Amino acid sequence: MQRPTLEDVARAAGVSRATVSRVVRQDTGVSSTTVARVQQAVAELGYVPNSAARVLASGTTNTIALVVPEPDERVFSDPFFGLAVSGISAGLEPTGMQLVMAFAPTTGRPTATIQFLLAGGVAGVIVMSHHRSDGLARAVVDLPLPSVFLGAPLAVDTERVQMHTVDTDNFRGGQLAGAHLVSLGVARPATITGPLDMNASTDRLDGFRRSIAAAGLEAMVAEGDFSQESGQLCAAQLLDAADVDALFVASDHMAEGALRELHARGLRPGEDVKVVGFDDFSVAKSLGLTTIANPAVQLGREAAQMVTELIDHGTTRSPRILPVTLNIRDTA
Repeated sequence: MQRPTLEDVARAAGVSRATVSRVVRQDTGVSSTTVARVQQAVAELGYVPNSAARVLASGTTNTIALVVPEPDERVFSDPFFGLAVSGISAGLEPTGMQLVMAFAPTTGRPTATIQFLLAGGVAGVIVMSHHRSDGLARAVVDLPLPSVFLGAPLAVDTERVQMHTVDTDNFRGGQLAGAHLVSLGVARPATITGPLDMNASTDRLDGFRRSIAAAGLEAMVAEGDFSQESGQLCAAQLLDAADVDALFVASDHMAEGALRELHARGLRPGEDVKVVGFDDFSVAKSLGLTTIANPAVQLGREAAQMVTELIDHGTTRSPRILPVTLNIRDTA
């Protein structure tokens, strides 16, 4: 069945094609009687406006781009991304905005991504999980588009560059993890970080170090990449190097891998080695993992609200830092 056209609606409503176009665009100056006839014809025919044509005609679009500079296999395996995206989608739902996802390259210049954003098909941009090395943060800030960063970029001069960010209080999360382990009397702590070219990773590490330093402790550090595999590998490296009695793991996904390594060595989480994660996703409860709650869904909602406010009003409250809490279970 052929898709109804603007001309079909015009014939059914007994008006010109231009009048139908004005009604569809919700322009003023069309009588209420004519609007009602056009709307009735639209409903009866099942007419759907051509969004590409509307963009060309009006210079506006109802699409928000979510740009993620990560390999797609990591995006679809890490629970954080799914939860944050669900929050963004929920936040956009009342606005009528649609979300499209673009995977930016993890190395080199993000030229193709920037060209896509400049092509006129998006009204705003949300960037998530950016790395210092990918060059994406500064390139997006320079675009003539409203942009929001879900997670504060690392090594960008925010004194000179206006950026709109929403983030978790990662430093405080690291502090809470360290203070809890100190309260349990640990003496040989270690930590598995996320990639240290990401602000979330460095803030969690800095908060943890600050907290245990107050008790006269230092931590061995192994750098992971937020994957389960890296969590297990880093745990093995740390356990081979020293008699570790506590692990702060910067994501629950990595903590799952670390717990697997402990079990493989016959070590009891919570007794032989205390373990604190970061995220408090569903797997944490099933594992009995003590962890820092990361409000991923709310981060997404806030990012959606911020980008729509920028589109509608040109301003939004920023930065937004969401609080974290410690949820104590079996592992520490």
